[in-house]
Amino acid sequence: MEYNKQHSAALEKNRMQKRILEKRQRAIEDKVAKGKAEDGELDAIDEEIAAFKEIFPMQLYVDDVTPEKLISIIAEHGGVASVISAEGGIFDQLAGGMYSKAVNIDVFLKGHAGDTIRIDRIRRNSESIASPALTLFFAVQPNILSGLMQNNTFRGRGLTARFLYTMPNSFVGNRKYRTKPIPNDAEQQYFSLIYNLLDEDSNPSLQNPEIITLSDEADRMKETFATDLEPKLRTEYADFSDWTGKLCGAIVRISGILCRAEKTGSYGFFQEPESLVIDGEIMRNAITLGRYYTEHAKAAYMLMGADPVVKQCKYVLKAIQNAGPAELSKRDIMRLCRSFKKADELQPMLDRLCEYGYLAQKPVRAKTGGGRPASQSYLVSFTGSLTKKPLKS
Repeated sequence: MEYNKQHSAALEKNRMQKRILEKRQRAIEDKVAKGKAEDGELDAIDEEIAAFKEIFPMQLYVDDVTPEKLISIIAEHGGVASVISAEGGIFDQLAGGMYSKAVNIDVFLKGHAGDTIRIDRIRRNSESIASPALTLFFAVQPNILSGLMQNNTFRGRGLTARFLYTMPNSFVGNRKYRTKPIPNDAEQQYFSLIYNLLDEDSNPSLQNPEIITLSDEADRMKETFATDLEPKLRTEYADFSDWTGKLCGAIVRISGILCRAEKTGSYGFFQEPESLVIDGEIMRNAITLGRYYTEHAKAAYMLMGADPVVKQCKYVLKAIQNAGPAELSKRDIMRLCRSFKKADELQPMLDRLCEYGYLAQKPVRAKTGGGRPASQSYLVSFTGSLTKKPLKS
């Protein structure tokens, strides 16, 4: 890493100073034990050790890490760390599948919320992080998502609600052997932006953190969005209200990142840093991204099996597809779907399939005589595979 190369001498000097202090401390402890220490020697070395600040090599991210080790890394880097991985192995660790039988996700929950992390355990040094900031980024296969909701702790404690999901279309079958490279100017602009955001020496806001504020226009836009969103948590977003309940907070975070990125590079050597204010345009862009993530979260939650009705709908739909009729009665569907013991258990799935156009109720003719009423019939409104129409949650 470029930063560690540039600061290698300072890092080595810091390590050397630590070793010298530790040797002096041991020497004074020996003198105290023998009754030969002079007045004030012990106090002086204690003050030096307390004032000493250890410098660690910059570590922007980790991959294969346990929750306990991650806490130490966050503490060593001023309360900031990130976990970036192209695999989902860390979820096995969180679920206790690799190192223990207990689920330990506190660091991920508190790292998102900024709550204080305090560790006091036997055989481990105490660690306290006042305002942790943890970033998680995973590029995983869909089957990893499908297993998340099977762990009650992950959703019950809000871990799955803290992610922003993206479900891109697959290019498999349409990939080209040769593709155009990323334009040089776009590549350079990207690297410059990331470098400036991370460069503490040239970025005063990282040395003395500033408060990012909302303009009056941005605040009104956020209020309008929040007011419109809230009733939807009980209606169209009820199936993943744990995620949408955190959407306004996510939008504010996004707007802060957009604001900081826009101001990056605006500092001159003798120039006072420009105040960080989120204007209407930045908030509008953040809300647009929030709407994007909402649609993808809806798809991700459906894939993860968050909505039990959707899961049962897929089961009913596949049974009808395999049977192949263009029309069938409710009794026919009951015979195809043996897991339902009563018609009342099946009805919510039929209603949802009708709502999204997979089935259509056939008008029932009025019965003139006595006897058992006719079973409701349904017209099948699709042919082909289950993926022809998206089954919405």
